[in-house]
Amino acid sequence: MFEQLVIKNMLYFFYILNATILILHEIESGYEKEWEILKLPGKLTGFILLHIPVMFMLFYGLYCIILYPQTTALISVITGCAGFIPFLVHKVIVNKKEHFNKTISNILIYGNMITGFSLILIGILTRN
Repeated sequence: MFEQLVIKNMLYFFYILNATILILHEIESGYEKEWEILKLPGKLTGFILLHIPVMFMLFYGLYCIILYPQTTALISVITGCAGFIPFLVHKVIVNKKEHFNKTISNILIYGNMITGFSLILIGILTRN
């Protein structure tokens, strides 16, 4: 019982930490004008509209984990995988040296990978 409570609290912690780092990365993406880097349609307006469902799903995911524990593993894996997206986009697919190259950028990108991976592992542990 105590072990389950610890795992559940770790899950909440890593979910919130992963979501926070993702949101901070998106704030930085606005500064870096990511819509220009990725050639997204709609410029700033399109970029903001694109993130409405993303932000909604981050918040709704935590709500579902708390209210519907049977969704924990699935939502944790999905959100944990989202923690790898900034790395894949900015360090692998579109690696532009003049963007996302500051120390804080790397802390956010690699921090997201660490918290995302942790969230996936904890989500899988809760399945058992």
